[in-house]
Amino acid sequence: MSEKPAVAAPSLGQVLTVKVDRMAPAGDGLAKAEGSGRVVFVPGAAPGDRLEVEVFDAKNSFARARIMKVISSGPERIDPPCRHHAAPSRPGPACGGCDWQHIAYESQLKHKRDIVVDCVSRIGKFPDAEKLVLQTLRAPKPFGYRNKVQIPFMPGPHGPRMGFFAAGSREIVDMKECPIQPDLSSRIALSVKEMAIARGWSYYDGKTGRGWLRHLYIRTNAEGRALVALVTTHQEFPDREVFASELRARHPEVVGIHQNVNPERTSVVLGPVWRRLWGQRELEETLGRFHFAASPGAFLQVNTPAAEVLYDAAKNAVQEGGKKFPVGLDLYCGVGTLTLWLADVFPRIIGVEENKDAISDAYRNAENNRVRNARFKAGRAESVLPKLSGELPDMTCAVVDPPRTGLSQPVRRFLTDKKIKRLVYVSCDPATFARDAGFLCHSGYVLRRVQPVDLFPQTSHVELVGLLDRK
Repeated sequence: MSEKPAVAAPSLGQVLTVKVDRMAPAGDGLAKAEGSGRVVFVPGAAPGDRLEVEVFDAKNSFARARIMKVISSGPERIDPPCRHHAAPSRPGPACGGCDWQHIAYESQLKHKRDIVVDCVSRIGKFPDAEKLVLQTLRAPKPFGYRNKVQIPFMPGPHGPRMGFFAAGSREIVDMKECPIQPDLSSRIALSVKEMAIARGWSYYDGKTGRGWLRHLYIRTNAEGRALVALVTTHQEFPDREVFASELRARHPEVVGIHQNVNPERTSVVLGPVWRRLWGQRELEETLGRFHFAASPGAFLQVNTPAAEVLYDAAKNAVQEGGKKFPVGLDLYCGVGTLTLWLADVFPRIIGVEENKDAISDAYRNAENNRVRNARFKAGRAESVLPKLSGELPDMTCAVVDPPRTGLSQPVRRFLTDKKIKRLVYVSCDPATFARDAGFLCHSGYVLRRVQPVDLFPQTSHVELVGLLDRK
């Protein structure tokens, strides 16, 4: 019997006809090339689409391709409401901020669960992932939900560009509107751009490292108030008082104006130095029955209504089965939002956070909300946890909400201490969660369930709450 000839891999610039099967964990459509069965990842695709695509990245086992033509649309494809979103019929670069606006919202929820199932199964090696992962909890607001935005500036041929980077690029798509931001943020941004042009400010060029204005930072709250900060390469700001006065006159909703100084040639947005130019140092936000004050650089979930859904999911996991724990340990606690949310289910709860300003905010938030059983420790978790170990009882519940990189090896090792009887893992990255859960379940835990939560509608990002119990 003769062997079938090998199918040639797609080459750069090759035009293919593909059928999209499903959404991949990185947010692209996973398609198969007609006539070859080769895997092709297609940004901006939707399941069921039949597309004509052009290959822009070719590997031995897969390719990535851009849409040239939608031959026939899948049942989940919709017209994206934002004019800056990628669409085959729209010329020019598209905003890289929202990669799923072209997919119906109910379908987004389904695909986010599928992404979590894939990571838990493939990376975590859990054979029963389909049973472990629950249906995704929906966000209360699919649009206009972001309470924080960081908008880059760069020089352009006809004045500054202000907006968001195109997908896979450092080129800015000039912003006219943004439906996932509140209208207040968009209006402030357009005003600042007008004022910057009128003043002749220079704009940061990442290629040369020159220019003064790098980013505009806006934080808003549910009451329609805003903190505004300019991120600049150096501290000099000779017309700051005139700028602050004009911005306040244009937008009375602004309660504080700040400057952040970032002199480094880096893609990291914020630098280490903050200056308050006028008004309030922090902005108050309401979550459930709690009121939180956060300084500009402190971490808060960017979707306040959906954060309440996420925190309730974490609380339900802590209380699963009616178990009681004398001490709760909240790692990566930020300004104490989740710590205070969980305070009524523990006699004592300890929050750990490396940002000292956030710890100051956390203590103030606990006092303002009359929470008496919470205390906070400033420092990296890797350094603080060994010092805390001696005071933890044999029935401790740990709650973790790490950055996208997940838990470091020292923190994972600490969590295998037999004093930790329950671990509630809040994650913004299913892949690193699955990696960590796999390690922990080889070290004495069992994964009970995983609850996806949609904090970022119109994007492929998904948060989750994992419940792990000591065997």
